[in-house]
Amino acid sequence: MTLYLYLYDCQHARRTNARRVAFTKELYGYIYTWKTKSGIKQKRKPGLLDECPGTEAVADSAILVPMEHKVVFDALFETYEDILKLKIFEVVTEI
Repeated sequence: MTLYLYLYDCQHARRTNARRVAFTKELYGYIYTWKTKSGIKQKRKPGLLDECPGTEAVADSAILVPMEHKVVFDALFETYEDILKLKIFEVVTEI
């Protein structure tokens, strides 16, 4: 199985906090809450890591992506290319 290692840095995004938060939510998902008459409800909105089986966050700002999900991740990172520095490596062997 071919894997790709995505290394990214949001350092430039510190000045554009809203875009950085939107990127993080799309990638990792988030929990949102709302009030009802019976109390507070919560629901989790899955992120791309949840929706694509076989993907794995291996460290801060490092994600392993199987080849079949590469197109989806490329599209996400392209959307936020103005705030991210990105390097993609094809994993040849794991030691």
